[in-house]
Amino acid sequence: MENGDGEKSASKSNLPFWLDPGTRGGAVVLGIILFIVPFIGYAIATSVFGIEGVDAGKWIGVGFTAAATLVWVFTYIFRVATKDMTYAKQLKDYENAVIAKRLEELDDDEIQALVEEIERDEF
Repeated sequence: MENGDGEKSASKSNLPFWLDPGTRGGAVVLGIILFIVPFIGYAIATSVFGIEGVDAGKWIGVGFTAAATLVWVFTYIFRVATKDMTYAKQLKDYENAVIAKRLEELDDDEIQALVEEIERDEF
């Protein structure tokens, strides 16, 4: 992403790279965790709660799939509501680049006239 000065500005995550799902390391770790969680649930269901293996597998599979789908849907809705989507970001970056390019092409007199017009409209 570029800011108005043409410099790159990246939104940094406070998470280490291996926990940030936006990085390869985070995606791998998240994938491993999501692979292991159903097995742990199965082990707990069969040993602690005494549920038969077939029934436990069936309910763990259905429950995990339903939970993962719901979490994905809610994160998607949240990203849409906050306009944190790739398309929205690209469109905003494009609009900012077009405005910056047009501003570069203006003369100092035209820029001053725009500033005065904006100041007049604000008050």
